[in-house]
Amino acid sequence: MPPQISIYNDYESMSLAAATRVIELLKEKPTAVICLPSGSTPQGMFHHLVAAHRSGQTDFSQCTFIGLDEWIGLGAADDGSCRDLLDKDFLLPIGFTEDQIVFFDGLAQDPQAECERVNEAVDALGGLDLIVLGVGMNGHLALNEPGTPFDLYAHVSELDPVTVQVGQKYFKKETQLTKGITVGIRHMLEAKKAVLIASGISKASVVHKAISLSVTKDYPATVLQTHLNAEFILDREAAQLL
Repeated sequence: MPPQISIYNDYESMSLAAATRVIELLKEKPTAVICLPSGSTPQGMFHHLVAAHRSGQTDFSQCTFIGLDEWIGLGAADDGSCRDLLDKDFLLPIGFTEDQIVFFDGLAQDPQAECERVNEAVDALGGLDLIVLGVGMNGHLALNEPGTPFDLYAHVSELDPVTVQVGQKYFKKETQLTKGITVGIRHMLEAKKAVLIASGISKASVVHKAISLSVTKDYPATVLQTHLNAEFILDREAAQLL
């Protein structure tokens, strides 16, 4: 079943639509398990979610957040880490409690054990109700880089050169990035709903490939073509090649 494609005029309306999917889920299931990305694309969505929290439109107090990924070698307190960005953009403004989040520790001595911890936590919670994803310039989903098997749960990834280059935008100075720790594609496929958000002209060819190429691990985003309940939420620029 191909993904549902929802196209909005601009980044702002695309971001509101993505936030609305989260708000609607929480109305149906206040205890939902939601996996969230960090970075630049979801900032607008987080802005609307924080506003909904402050106005009393939505209540995050009973849900659980799963972190999507993290750079190995960086911790929550490190400027530019995935947890640092998510804290600033969303978690701190909504006043989350530490027991509400399961996040990879990029400083863990045993990254493989960290993967198992997150896998077990997701399993104990009954799986993901919703996963929100961005998409990389190389088609990656989270840090599932080109070539990643589709049957993996959380795992350590060797970063693609494109990811290393693009990832520098989150840091004030050149930062060595070699490995990541990430939710696996199997988690994405088992999530009850998967939402991919993309905006801007630079993502137009990426989105086009994700939807038009045959499903291949060489372009991980194509796997969403096989998801039973996936939606691409795009602004007009990102959708212009469709």
